[in-house]
Amino acid sequence: MTTIEYIKKYDIAYYGGGNNSKNYAYRAIIGLRRDNGSLIGAAYFHRDASTLPNTDSISGSGYIYVHYSESDLERIVDLLRNEEPVYVRYVPGWEMASINTSLEPIGEEEFNR
Repeated sequence: MTTIEYIKKYDIAYYGGGNNSKNYAYRAIIGLRRDNGSLIGAAYFHRDASTLPNTDSISGSGYIYVHYSESDLERIVDLLRNEEPVYVRYVPGWEMASINTSLEPIGEEEFNR
């Protein structure tokens, strides 16, 4: 069954590491949270495509693992900062997760000044 949860809060860990960074797969991790601060899951941004898993996943407790390339970080942060509502979704048959908005009217304030 598809799992969908409303993301109410998030936190970002953006990793440095210098020369040691080759020993850590992630450039950043965004914690996806409920209104009470509890974790729904996280979006993992890989430094190198070679560390990306073949699929996303969900744990037995419902924690959703969403994997992206490092180059996707700005787009996802933009969604979280500027859209409402935003959801995380996991589809088990596809073994794929996504961060989604809901339906919006065309021209919703993006270019109104």
